[in-house]
Amino acid sequence: MYRFSSSLINQSLLILCTALLFCKRCYCEETKFMSREERLQLREEARDMFYHAYRAYMENAYPADELMPLSCAGRYKGLTPSRGDIDDSLGNFSLTLIDSLDTLVVLGDLEEFEHAIRLVIKDVSFDNDVIVSVFETNIRVLGGLLSAHVLVEYLQQHADIMLWYGGELLTMAKDLGYRLLPAFNTTTGIPHSRVNLKYGLKSDRLETARETCTACAGSIILEMAALSRLTGEPIFEEKAHKAMDELWKMRNRGSDLMGTVLNVHSGDWVRKDSGVGAGIDSYYEYCLKAYILLGDDQYLNRFNRHYNAVMKYISQGPMLLDVHMHRPHTNSRNYMDALLAFWPGLQVLKGDLKPAVETHEMLYQVMQRHKFIPEAFTTDFQVHWGNHPLRPEFLESTYFLYTATNDPYYLEVGKTVLKSLQKYTRVPCGYAAVNDVHTGKQEDRMDSFVLAETFKYLYLLFADPEDLILNLEEFLFTTEGHLLPLTLASHTNLSRTLIDNEIDDSEFARTCPNSKKLFPASVRKPLKNMVDGVCPRRLTKRKLTATEFSASNLNHLRLIKDMGINIIALNDGRVQLLHTFSSARSTSDAEEGLLFMQEMVELSKLQAQQTESSPQAVTFAIKDGTGNKKTITVQAGPSHFGVSLKNNQKVTSQTILADPFRACTDLKFADKLKGKIVIVERGDCMFVNKARQIQNAGAVGGIIVDNTPDSSNTITPLFSMSGDGTDDIKIPVVFLFTQDASKLLLALSTDTKLEVTISELKNDSEFWPSNEEESVFQKLKVSVQEFLNKHTGIVFTDTVVVGDFRANIGIDKIQISYKQNKDSDIYVPEATTNLQWSQIRKGLIKSILHSETQELYVPISILRIYYQTLSGASAEDLRKFDVTIQTTWLLQQLNIENRRKKDDDLVEVGETPELAKEAKLEQLKAILESTLQYEVDNAASPTDDLVIHGEDKTKPEVIITADRLDGTEQKSDVKTKKIADEL
Repeated sequence: MYRFSSSLINQSLLILCTALLFCKRCYCEETKFMSREERLQLREEARDMFYHAYRAYMENAYPADELMPLSCAGRYKGLTPSRGDIDDSLGNFSLTLIDSLDTLVVLGDLEEFEHAIRLVIKDVSFDNDVIVSVFETNIRVLGGLLSAHVLVEYLQQHADIMLWYGGELLTMAKDLGYRLLPAFNTTTGIPHSRVNLKYGLKSDRLETARETCTACAGSIILEMAALSRLTGEPIFEEKAHKAMDELWKMRNRGSDLMGTVLNVHSGDWVRKDSGVGAGIDSYYEYCLKAYILLGDDQYLNRFNRHYNAVMKYISQGPMLLDVHMHRPHTNSRNYMDALLAFWPGLQVLKGDLKPAVETHEMLYQVMQRHKFIPEAFTTDFQVHWGNHPLRPEFLESTYFLYTATNDPYYLEVGKTVLKSLQKYTRVPCGYAAVNDVHTGKQEDRMDSFVLAETFKYLYLLFADPEDLILNLEEFLFTTEGHLLPLTLASHTNLSRTLIDNEIDDSEFARTCPNSKKLFPASVRKPLKNMVDGVCPRRLTKRKLTATEFSASNLNHLRLIKDMGINIIALNDGRVQLLHTFSSARSTSDAEEGLLFMQEMVELSKLQAQQTESSPQAVTFAIKDGTGNKKTITVQAGPSHFGVSLKNNQKVTSQTILADPFRACTDLKFADKLKGKIVIVERGDCMFVNKARQIQNAGAVGGIIVDNTPDSSNTITPLFSMSGDGTDDIKIPVVFLFTQDASKLLLALSTDTKLEVTISELKNDSEFWPSNEEESVFQKLKVSVQEFLNKHTGIVFTDTVVVGDFRANIGIDKIQISYKQNKDSDIYVPEATTNLQWSQIRKGLIKSILHSETQELYVPISILRIYYQTLSGASAEDLRKFDVTIQTTWLLQQLNIENRRKKDDDLVEVGETPELAKEAKLEQLKAILESTLQYEVDNAASPTDDLVIHGEDKTKPEVIITADRLDGTEQKSDVKTKKIADEL
């Protein structure tokens, strides 16, 4: 399309991409050739589609702004129920007819074109008390009037028709232009987003409005400049240039990126997301097209700067992901929107065909997967927002790519889009937007751009140049698909002041970056199954598959990090996997990350399809304080594999612990498990893998106990354990939270032949009494700690409680607080008298008790001195410098001092085995939690929300976990730290 004629505009305006655009055989033998007969058939079908919609509008809606295709009625501003901001494009000025005028000329229907112009002149008025979008009114109505005016004069000169026309449309355009001018009365000169066509900004709603989008303010220059150059009144172009100049000043000077929403008075950015889609798209488009249409070198310089920034920060392979404009290496969202589909077309105009082919191919695959390109879709190509209002941007880029390459592949793309429109959106009264691509549900909506752009580009794609009465080489398409003549470059006396610090006049500033021998098929081939099936490039050997992945495996976490996959913890305990190309270690790793994400999606779908199982129950007997046995029934989570017991079904047998306890590897003493209900611990591998291990050993049932400390069904929702799609488990397997499992393990420790029954949970089951008050308090305690961490600026990495004292461990200090606990006797008595240390302890306690908040901050450096000097610890312990151990010791010392009967009563107490055991356990807990926190702080996982969960004190090998991975159904550990430490 853009094979410019130097006779029309000054040679300095040309971007030297003509060699690319004349490349007529850039396709390979794999591409199916489309015969001229089929092309003509599709061209005529596209023509019929336009007229089906156009006539439905004219017969059922005109003079309304839009047609409601399901209601078969017109949509009027203020009369039809409001749709919110969507209705800002309406103004009771026959929007669809004005927007469609030049499409009639493209189709060659000059008779209807003339009739439509007479209707517009006769019926349309802009003297309406309505609030409209400045951006939408400019590109749709002002652009439509100007394009129609230019085409009438073109036809008068070339076809000697419509000689009655005397510039009426231009007069209407000037009237509309003056009605839009009040919007530019801002401190910065950047226009308000809305204006009243009759009263300007004279309303409280408009005067107090401050925000507009970058595209809204930066997509006015073409129409306003054309209006000035056609009428000879420079005010419109001056206002538009001023707005563009101010926007350029607002760019981030380090990245050359723009935000998406700004304050028109202060010039501050309101939203700092930067991308090429919604809110910013046509600003970039108009930077380049303003250079082409107006001949201003500053706009070429700006576009090149912006384009380089986009390709450096936002382009991630074929995908275009929003980033923070001030932190361009950080993605601001994990989805893309449909409006970015214009970008490959703009890249064709720029001459950068290779990335244009890649992004277009990605979009086409998304379109094929969902029948249409959803309004927003995620980085793993799932639907984020399922609406599709029959947008034209993808067809626009398809048309430009075909014009540049003559590759028949793009004719097949257009054919696919055409057939989808016909099959899913055609209704008796026009074409209806798709409300949800999942269901195909239609929406009572047909925007004016469907006629102005969608059907126009579809027709042009299948038409030959000789089929058209216009020479499109003489025109430039606006963002609304309206035609403005390139001859406008010579129609101005307006002088522009150079505001850019530097104009790029280097050798490559006006040339295309690509080779002349680009074959689009060779670029598309590696992306053949990017969205469905396999990765863009064939991988010789997979490093990790989704079915192999274990979130508790540190090596697996490192591998997915290398693939560019981040784990984000959600508030409800689940996690989200986010894949970004830019975060991957290499291109091949990024490609494997795509495949990994696709596999995870399929696993999630499989889990979602599994039927819900009934809650299960575990019943056993436990001795009370008097030695009598009491039957306990606890609620157990079901599984999506194995046998789900219902009604009176049950399994009763003796229980035994698996060895190893997590049962992820071959079991020791497997012969002892035969006929038993085997207890295993959560972690290290999938639930179903544990079930296979114990089933192969002959178990008749399985109980998987949680590894999260203090978890309970009173504070954690019950969940069903997921399988992997293989139905090979024939025994019942259930899940117990920690508090319930502790009762079972306690009973087993006192009775090695303990019998347990697994059955369906009954409504009248007797449960072990839960401490609801304690669980609520625990929630409150966690919430308060999170609040303090957020608002005090002090981040505590661990908490230690001993007796009456509690310590929150920070980076460089510990916070000690006091609360009397009469029932607590956890402290280590001292065996010798140290009067000096006793006085120090008294001073610390006095400082805590006399404080308003009853707390004291002790620097870790001072704590270390106390510990090294007074603890009597071994040389090996002193070398560890473990702040949790030191804190535990200090709290024990404070408890000793606080519980002395008299200040001068130094009692020597012998160390009992029980007290020694308790002290050892507290020290063990401190060591483990501190070690884990160090691992969390230095983890490969990017999340900041890791939470210490607990340990198992029943075994020499102690396991602590942090956080949880809870996918659609399955839960496992994000990080596991094993420590075998003898104290």
